[in-house]
Order: sequence, then structure tokens, then C-alpha cells
Amino acid sequence: MLEVINVKTTRKTELIDITHEIEKLLPNKDGICILFNPHTTAGLIVNEGADPSVKEDILAIFSQLAPEKFPYKHLEGNSPGHVKSALTGPTLILIVEKGKLLLGTWQKVFFAEYDGPRNRKVFLKFIEG
Repeated sequence: MLEVINVKTTRKTELIDITHEIEKLLPNKDGICILFNPHTTAGLIVNEGADPSVKEDILAIFSQLAPEKFPYKHLEGNSPGHVKSALTGPTLILIVEKGKLLLGTWQKVFFAEYDGPRNRKVFLKFIEG
């Protein structure tokens, strides 16, 4: 089964918890969940979801790693977003048990926006087994 999660971002950079949206689409079975983000200035991350300062810290470090002011050769104005998405990647593969993601106690799945605000998609493929 292929599903689509629509994500509406509201800021230039942000991490949006999509864990609940993913689990709503999963059948009550064991298997794996493959997530794919088809955007070149966004990513997918698994990290702590309990303390919002973790998201702030991640975005702050990414801003230092790929600053707005840098002599980028790509002149479209979104080069920092391309670099940040290369750091986080477009794909996650997660274990599913009885329709729930097998995550650690504090872990959540985040859509990482690096060039917003935009309307984005995440493709979800569940493979039973």
C-alpha cells in the first residue's frame, strides 16, 4: 500500500512531528514502514519529541552548518536548504509492530522543512512481514 501524508509548513525552517499521521495509516500488523520525502530542500528525522528545545538546537546547528550568507554557486536562494536536506536525507525505514512504530521512549518522526513555508508530501509504503 502506498499512502501520502500532506504536510503544510509555516516557517522557513521547522521540524514538524508527523508520528501520529504515520501511525494512522499503518495496518494493525507487523512489518516495515518506508518513508520518502520527494523534496530537495526538506528531510526526515527521528529524534527526541518530548523537549521542544531539542528541535530548536537541531535547527540552530544546521543553520551554522549551512548559513544563509555563504558564496553558494546555486543562485536560486535556497542553497542552505539543499545542504541541510543532504545532511538529513530523504528516507527513513522504521520497524512496525502491531500497527505502531517501534520507536524509543522519547523518539518521534519529524518532517524537516528547510525552505518554507510550503505544502509538502511524504510517501509512506508499508511492507508486511
